[in-house]
Amino acid sequence: MTAFAITATPLSDPLYYLRNAQQVIQLCLYHYPDLLLAHEQAQLHQLLELEESTQALLIRMIMRKGPYFRHDQLQYAEVPMLDQAISALLPLELVVEDPSLTLSQLCTISKRPECFELAQYLLPEQRFARSITKKELQAQLLTAFKDRERPLSQWWPSAPFKLLQLNCVELFERLRLLFFGNLYQSWSEFVLSELNVYRFEKVPFTKEDRPFQQRSELDVYLKLHQLQQRVGAGEAVDKVAADITESLVPPSIAANNEWLAYRSQRVLYQLGREAERQQHIPLALRLYQQSQHREAQIRHLRIQEKLLAPARVFAHAQTALQAIQQPEAQVSLQRIMQRCARKAKLDYQAPSKMALPSTELVLPRPAQGRVEQAVIQHFTREHIQLFHSENRLFTGLFALLFWPALFKPVPGAFFNPFQAGPADLFRPNFAQHRTTEIAQGFSQLSNGDYQRIIKKRFQEKQGISCSLLHWPSLSAPLLELSLTIIPAAHLAIIFRHLLLDLRYHSRGMPDLIELDTHTQQYRLIEVKGPGDRLQDHQQLWLATMLKQQLPVRVCHVRWQDQ
Repeated sequence: MTAFAITATPLSDPLYYLRNAQQVIQLCLYHYPDLLLAHEQAQLHQLLELEESTQALLIRMIMRKGPYFRHDQLQYAEVPMLDQAISALLPLELVVEDPSLTLSQLCTISKRPECFELAQYLLPEQRFARSITKKELQAQLLTAFKDRERPLSQWWPSAPFKLLQLNCVELFERLRLLFFGNLYQSWSEFVLSELNVYRFEKVPFTKEDRPFQQRSELDVYLKLHQLQQRVGAGEAVDKVAADITESLVPPSIAANNEWLAYRSQRVLYQLGREAERQQHIPLALRLYQQSQHREAQIRHLRIQEKLLAPARVFAHAQTALQAIQQPEAQVSLQRIMQRCARKAKLDYQAPSKMALPSTELVLPRPAQGRVEQAVIQHFTREHIQLFHSENRLFTGLFALLFWPALFKPVPGAFFNPFQAGPADLFRPNFAQHRTTEIAQGFSQLSNGDYQRIIKKRFQEKQGISCSLLHWPSLSAPLLELSLTIIPAAHLAIIFRHLLLDLRYHSRGMPDLIELDTHTQQYRLIEVKGPGDRLQDHQQLWLATMLKQQLPVRVCHVRWQDQ
């Protein structure tokens, strides 16, 4: 099974959004037929056989907020015969005419004058002031009728509009999940896109590499999403937590779907944070303890600091420190240990911050531009070039060298042909699933072949979207100079640090790189303007570079007029 071919539809086509949506449906039918029920497959196949104007109406509704739609608000130029299109959708049970709804929902759909007429019809003995608001009308109606469900024709036989309900929300949620691999991206984000604006790497797609292998995995993801939605909608976290057990990934699924198991741990952590915010401390502790997410472990220890003896918390933090390798998390744990050691009068000294080489500069304030540009102008010479590279040079070189690793078809990594990188890029086991490709990249650094490989990919992959590569920032001159002057051993040090935690380490690198063509040397410069200070992630990068004897310096700038 190979990746389903999707062709770009120009925006000049008035039905371009439908063409894109059709391809999403076809892709899901092609790659995931076994994850869709027989009647769902039948609905989708039958939909694709309908008149284009009928399909267009359904996709328009799916892209809008529903599930209820008034006929008079479904007017589209590409759907000239609305009633005929609706009639074609009804037998497929994709929409329902004259649906049951609550009085509250009916009031939401109705305009204020319509609510006034509805109130007069339902409460003929009451007198309503002409100035009464829609909210007041709704309150009086709900007081009299509660919030029971009835079809519109029973609530209001003479209603000035007809009503339609979208009856395939759950089906298209599943398609959206299969296609995007998440539910935070909307249909409109894709179907309203001009697909030929960007280029994407072609990644082979086999049945074994599919992110979802069973329908039950989709069900688990949807349940986890519902938990998050309930909390986001304001429901008390302790009520949501009562349903957590049945929503977590069953062991049988977790054993075969690592990325879904990781997602469940992250959701537990997020719910724990919400419980902590709502002051449900015992619940927060329980949720953090259930989660294997590293941030959950740190939050758990921070709560314990307030509840347990400092020496006991110190011991827990010390154990966690031995298990967690990521530098940012280690800094947090060391701070917990330092506080606990001070309270318990334990003999513990946290690692001291490394003294950073620094330069003080007093420069004229530029009329335009940032402080980095002023430093570039100060140091630039005929044989010295400076680039504002920040987090883009080394991540770009990393991407080009490890391109096969980034675009390896790994389960849970690629869902559709429009990804700028793997979905698991920032997950803990990214490197673990690509050991061969990563080892090959470091081997190329060792044997000197890396320059040829990177330059070749720079030409071949030019313009292809990549999460770690910002093409405008990686010019040919910068690439050439960097590969000529920066030693391979230094690149290996930086790349290994990146791989420790791609999420956090792809930021915080020094602002500037200085390249001297005479001495064939380089220097990394972190620029700090007036009142600015180093952040933790910047300190960690600088300390890592200094320990490995990479040339790095902090440049503190003051303006001459200060």
